Amino acid sequence: MLLQNSSKGKNDWYIYMIGILVIMSFYFIGQLPLSMVVFYKMAVKGDITQDKLSEFQKNMDFGTLGISSNVGLILMILIFFFAMAGLLLALKIHHKKLVDLINVLGKIRFARIFVGFTIWFVIGAVFEMINFLISPDFYVFTFEVQKFIPLLIISILMLPIQTSFEELFFRGYIMQGVYFGSKKIWMSMVISSVLFALMHSANPEISKFGYLPMMTYYFMAGLFLALVTIFDDGLELALGIHAATNIYGATILTYSGSVLQTDTVFRVDSIDPWMMLGIFIISAIIVMAIFHRIYNWNITKSLNQISDNPNV
Repeated sequence: MLLQNSSKGKNDWYIYMIGILVIMSFYFIGQLPLSMVVFYKMAVKGDITQDKLSEFQKNMDFGTLGISSNVGLILMILIFFFAMAGLLLALKIHHKKLVDLINVLGKIRFARIFVGFTIWFVIGAVFEMINFLISPDFYVFTFEVQKFIPLLIISILMLPIQTSFEELFFRGYIMQGVYFGSKKIWMSMVISSVLFALMHSANPEISKFGYLPMMTYYFMAGLFLALVTIFDDGLELALGIHAATNIYGATILTYSGSVLQTDTVFRVDSIDPWMMLGIFIISAIIVMAIFHRIYNWNITKSLNQISDNPNV
């Protein structure tokens, strides 16, 4: 079982405290490039007023600051390059390997990452097509090839670093840490999902669409990815799903209030967060049924383990 990798290396509580401190420190250091650009444009060039800065902090639209969306996306993703470096350093302190967070085999199953990415991306596109056929007036075609090509390259090459960090940290590092201390899978899943939701609590979607629906969405997304990780006994499918989610949101469709304000193919002015949550849950059920058929998951055994059934 993947969570049994938690026993590898050094796992004293203070080691985890040091590890989390290192990761968070690198995460905040990663914000310096963005902060320096904003400071330069605000204090040196005078291009940014306090009102524009406040507006940017609400909508995360880099156009407000006179910064192209592609450059802004790079600056945002750089934060996670630093965070990933912090995670790797934390694993060194633990005397663990990166693959210990991914599976028990000692090697990454790249085919599973591709499968997770492809199936989730396709299902998302199918539901989007259905929604488009029902409400075509909601969609605005915003494709500009000269902006889209650089965006596509950035998204493919860089966004997986951001999504992989979040999976490795929450569904890997945090889940294993909680399991080492509690020996309870359900507690690992719940705590990691709560922390995952809290990490996104500063996103503009929260103020735009409401705390309850969006935090519920983020918690359910974290719980879904945790379930996939437990059922598949590995992190690869979750890595693919998370990458597909963000690359789709960065290149195909964005909406007012999204943290990803990029030059996508389509844009909608608003969304119904509860409908988005409902579509997500339906998509998650379909995807898990597909994975169960492809990989012959032992659902009963996994659920018994999660519920602490003593007969397992």
